[in-house]
Amino acid sequence: MTNEERVEERLMHAYERGYYSKVMSRIKEMEKLNPKMNKYRLYDIVCDEVKEEWLKETEDGTTEYTPS
Repeated sequence: MTNEERVEERLMHAYERGYYSKVMSRIKEMEKLNPKMNKYRLYDIVCDEVKEEWLKETEDGTTEYTPS
């Protein structure tokens, strides 16, 4: 799996679970703070952080959100 495929898959999961917009806004913030950081690493860090927050908020991933 390429870096692009991995990032795309993680963003699709974020969208399906309802926290995609939070990931994207956090990525924009991080890009401003760390403009030279590897983009794939940046996406991994942000996706991990936001997913962890989401898991805590939804009691380990149980939610009633259903993608359309």
